[in-house]
Amino acid sequence: MTPKEMAKELIDKYFDLNWDWDGVTKYEWAREGALITVNHIIGSNPHSNPFNTEVYSTMGYWLQVKEEIELL
Repeated sequence: MTPKEMAKELIDKYFDLNWDWDGVTKYEWAREGALITVNHIIGSNPHSNPFNTEVYSTMGYWLQVKEEIELL
């Protein structure tokens, strides 16, 4: 996917959010946007870490970020 296609895809995902604010707080909107972004990062990193170290892979970090967002 080209950078331009990726940019459009991310923008399109945010357009799916509730724009009328009907009962949705700005915090909830921001949280949903953060989840969209983190899920995209996780989905774009299909490689496993053969060395099982933090130096070579950030997948564990992003999975933890997603978990923290879901808990907030």
